[in-house]
Amino acid sequence: MEWLNKIIPTIGTLLGGPLGGAAVEAVGSALGLSDKTKASVEKVLSSNNLTPEQIAALQAADTALKQRLAELGIETEKLAVQDRADARAMQTATQSPVPAVLGFVLVGTFLTIICLLLTGDMKLWDNQTLTMLLGQLTGSVTAVIAFYYGASHQQPK
Repeated sequence: MEWLNKIIPTIGTLLGGPLGGAAVEAVGSALGLSDKTKASVEKVLSSNNLTPEQIAALQAADTALKQRLAELGIETEKLAVQDRADARAMQTATQSPVPAVLGFVLVGTFLTIICLLLTGDMKLWDNQTLTMLLGQLTGSVTAVIAFYYGASHQQPK
C-alpha cells in the first residue's frame, strides 16, 4: 500500500508502528467503520474501492491526527526511526537468525512471484487475492530492506 504514504502520510507512517492504534482509530472514524480494528481498517484500505469522498475524509483525518500529535509534542518520524533502531539493537544483542531467514524468505518469494508474472506463468488479473498478497509482500520487502540498509530518507537528529 505504497499509495497510502502519499495520500495520508501521517496515518501511513503510524499504521503498524508504535502509534498504530491512533492511526486505526483515525481511519475507522473517518470512514465510519463500526469495527475499528487493525484488520478491518487494513481490509478497507487494501480493497482499492475507496470513493473520492472517503479519500477526502481520510486526508482530513490525517491532517487532524498530525495536528493532534504536534499538540502533544509527538514527532512521528522520530518514533519510526527509534522503532527501527530498537529492532536493530535487539538483533545486534541477540544475534537471532530469525530476521535473516524471514528476510530471505520474503525477498525470495517476492522475486519468484515477479519472475512468474514476467514470464506469464502467473496472471495477476485472474486473482484478486494474489493482487493483495503482492501488495503486502511488496511492503514487507520494503521493510526488510529498510531494516538492513536503512531508510531512503534523511533520518532526523
